[in-house]
Amino acid sequence: MKTFIKSLPVTLFCTLICIVQPGWAQSWRNDPNVVFYKGMPVDTTKETLTPQMRAFITRAGRIKQLGHEHFLVSNLGAQNIGVRFDKKSELYEGLETITPNNDFTSILVDGEAGIELIAQDVNPQNAKNYLFRVIQNDRRELVGWTMPNQFKTTTDGRYTYAYLGKFGYQPNQVLRVEIYNVKNFREQDAVTIDWRKVVKPNVTAYAEFWSRMYPTVDNGVVDRSFYPKDKNTRLIKGKEVPMTPPELDFIKSPSSQDLKIRLADSVQRLWFMIGNAKRIYNYKVSLKRDADGLKDSINLGETNYDFYLYKEFWKTPGKYQITFTPKIHRHGGRPVYLLRGLATSIPFTVLPAVNVPLTVSATVLITIVAGVVLAALLILVFYRRRQKRKLFQQAQGKEIINLQLASVRAQLNPHFVFNALAGIQNLVNKNEMENANKYLVRFARITRNVLDEGNRELTSIQHEMALLNDYLEMEQMRFGFAFNINTNHDVIDQQIEIPAMLLQPFAENAVKHGVSALQQAGAIRIGVDQVDNTLLLTVWDNGKGFDQTVKAGIGIELCEKRIRLLNSIYKNTTILLHKGRENNGTLITIELKNWL
Repeated sequence: MKTFIKSLPVTLFCTLICIVQPGWAQSWRNDPNVVFYKGMPVDTTKETLTPQMRAFITRAGRIKQLGHEHFLVSNLGAQNIGVRFDKKSELYEGLETITPNNDFTSILVDGEAGIELIAQDVNPQNAKNYLFRVIQNDRRELVGWTMPNQFKTTTDGRYTYAYLGKFGYQPNQVLRVEIYNVKNFREQDAVTIDWRKVVKPNVTAYAEFWSRMYPTVDNGVVDRSFYPKDKNTRLIKGKEVPMTPPELDFIKSPSSQDLKIRLADSVQRLWFMIGNAKRIYNYKVSLKRDADGLKDSINLGETNYDFYLYKEFWKTPGKYQITFTPKIHRHGGRPVYLLRGLATSIPFTVLPAVNVPLTVSATVLITIVAGVVLAALLILVFYRRRQKRKLFQQAQGKEIINLQLASVRAQLNPHFVFNALAGIQNLVNKNEMENANKYLVRFARITRNVLDEGNRELTSIQHEMALLNDYLEMEQMRFGFAFNINTNHDVIDQQIEIPAMLLQPFAENAVKHGVSALQQAGAIRIGVDQVDNTLLLTVWDNGKGFDQTVKAGIGIELCEKRIRLLNSIYKNTTILLHKGRENNGTLITIELKNWL
């Protein structure tokens, strides 16, 4: 469950304001017309409120009023579902259900309180867009997918919300409430309310080992109970003889209360499975060790179902004890409780491995050591020579690629300068001296920025988009088209570096071959977006597109060659270029894979 920690920055801000200007702070704090929007006080009588601000302020006020009426809303899930308990009970925070779009919360109830459910974002005007359901114990629906049809008003009469129903207490009951917007499935919320008592974990121990006898899909790793019920023996001449091969005879437990295991190369790890787990809380896992004269205790983390104890933690013969303790959190970020009275401990003993003595004469031992040392020296000399040769070849190859890349950029920049000078000449010939001067100012600024960058191969997104903006403003004076640059500031760090002037030739191509003939009807859109670790750079224009039968211009050819060279340098990333048609226009897409 999310806590109220999110409000901490606002609280600190308010405290600072009160310290610096106590009189002013006290005045707006008592002013009912002053509300908070994104952490700042806003006077609704003096400032013009945008629709987003009004929606935010209304929603915040509704949540606050519902809180006064004892509904838990502001710290539950996606802040749509609200829960109110009809009698006093202790509430604990349960584990979250994590989805790609939201993290849904859960509540552990210690008491016999019934609940009322609401959807605070739903009202009679938008109710047709929502469906909700209530599931009991993951077995049956108390309410199938239904459109909210009951509505109530807060006690102050200011806000309306959907009433989803009242559900009484039942022992060992688990209710899951789900709601979503049928027009936008991302707008969803869910809450789990669990009345089950916290239980002592029922833990079963297994040893996982490797054997060629069991060719399983997990590379031959299988498990065996710490205390097998079947002794796996057979009678031979009236005597019980183990059927287990000696290398797999590592379980030595005389009873279920005295677990013992012998160290063996085949044993990989110990597996502890909680049979009554998968609750909405975790179990803290700790290990006590008394081995080789040392005693210590280790916190191994938490689990909700099973736990693997790797051999690294019990590789020394001695006494061990692993403990699983239920761990619950008080509601609202209050203290954590370890229910030690409900803990389950499993003691076990690790026995020494069975050592097979090996005797070797001094002469043979010296010969083996000398041979190993000589072989190691020969391998080391051969390896160092090979590495030096490999590093030299790599450095030489990279130097050649960098020289080629510098050559491509040296050709690319003059190509841009030539086209810009041609544009100035065109304006001068038309006697549009004012536009020519503006064009020249922007061209000088672009040239200065390019010269300031020197031979840097990478530049920030912010700097690259500034250059493109200047260039498109220059060409806009000639042809009158409209353009837009969207770099998605809220998601993408504008200081991320990309290859310099990577988009400029394609923007120039969009102007020259796409919108120049359309004049004021032309449109160009440039975008920067992010998909996982991939950066997407796009240039779209509403021109007629590429003619596949005509050879590409020098700028496009140089860019394609430059991308091939960049791909040969940046081995961990790939730059892909796509050209095509979309939305009745020409679309250029450059993918910088694994760039972020």
